[in-house]
Amino acid sequence: MSQLPKEMYGVVLTGHGDFDKLEYLTNIPVPSPKNNEVIVQVGAAGVNNTDINTRTAWYSKSDAASEDASWSGEALKFPHIQGADVCGVIVAVGKGVNEGGMV
Repeated sequence: MSQLPKEMYGVVLTGHGDFDKLEYLTNIPVPSPKNNEVIVQVGAAGVNNTDINTRTAWYSKSDAASEDASWSGEALKFPHIQGADVCGVIVAVGKGVNEGGMV
């Protein structure tokens, strides 16, 4: 696999709220894959109800939305990159991932 770039572009969530909490950035640091993780170069992405509900703090069970307003019930750390509905190419793998196998 080739060398990863140092930066990528994307949309980050800067806090809970409306569309004003979404920010397009061109200088997001590219992460390194941790154990049992892969890095995907995204070719296409979608937005689903979980992304919207997380942004608006819909999952919160308390008045302090910042404390539990995510799918997992854990507080999010901002800025946060949302989304799991993507397709693309695996460009890096962490330890424990078989490069020749299915992921």
